[in-house]
Amino acid sequence: MHTESYHLAFLLLAGGRSARYGGNKLLSEHPESNLPLVEHSLRVLLNAKKAHTNTQVINCEATVSKVSHKGLFDKTNQVTLVAGKWHESLETQLSHCPVNLVHNTQWEEGIASSIRFGLQHILSVSCSVSETIAPKSNGDNHSGLHGAEHASRTYSPSHLLISLADLPCLTEQDLANLIQASQNNPDKIVCCEWTAKKSGNVPLNGSEARLTVPAIFPKALFSELLTLEGDTGAKPIIRKYMKKGKVVAIPTPNAQFDIDVPQDWANIAMPGNRATHED
Repeated sequence: MHTESYHLAFLLLAGGRSARYGGNKLLSEHPESNLPLVEHSLRVLLNAKKAHTNTQVINCEATVSKVSHKGLFDKTNQVTLVAGKWHESLETQLSHCPVNLVHNTQWEEGIASSIRFGLQHILSVSCSVSETIAPKSNGDNHSGLHGAEHASRTYSPSHLLISLADLPCLTEQDLANLIQASQNNPDKIVCCEWTAKKSGNVPLNGSEARLTVPAIFPKALFSELLTLEGDTGAKPIIRKYMKKGKVVAIPTPNAQFDIDVPQDWANIAMPGNRATHED
């Protein structure tokens, strides 16, 4: 797909209740960056987005007014973060960041509600810009800006990248690999693939490769994302299209590790003991 046709939206989910953690895990400190986990995850996504955006022909940020969170950034050209129970504390923590933070009041339903809410919001603020079109010459030498016409074009996302805010090992390169694969396979889902390990880096007995977010979904599947319910996330859609040969799985070992309980931070330096997620 040509870069001018590929418009990737970024959605970061942070709407959980952190029930097993005993508090807001997203404000716990990441040992490498010394940032709160939510800000660390956001910056990884922002860096990947910046690298991707710099390759695009169309730069919405340069052509539209800046109307956004705190009035500093264009809503259509940044990461959208969906918060839930901890909305107020996350809003305070990220007030200095270029993020469009939105509050999902139905967060108790589960992750599906955050996906629906985030995607609905992204679609509602699709970038509209005015383009100046020079009039056709009629032989009277009155060309240029005089009499120019204005046309409005909407740049809605062609793809959506969904990630989670509690994946402490995810890197910018991991996301770059997904984006490149998506650009090469624009009609397919691109997701992370990993296999749970036990001590000694040996696969667990009977374990199979997991296909999970972070993942990128083409626009043709947005309607299915908007019908998700409960706390299952996008796994059913990925499984459905894997059977149809419409999924590209990118080996991403870092995607398997998440933070559920405080002890997970102590295990983060010991890959054999790291907690794994199933979202």
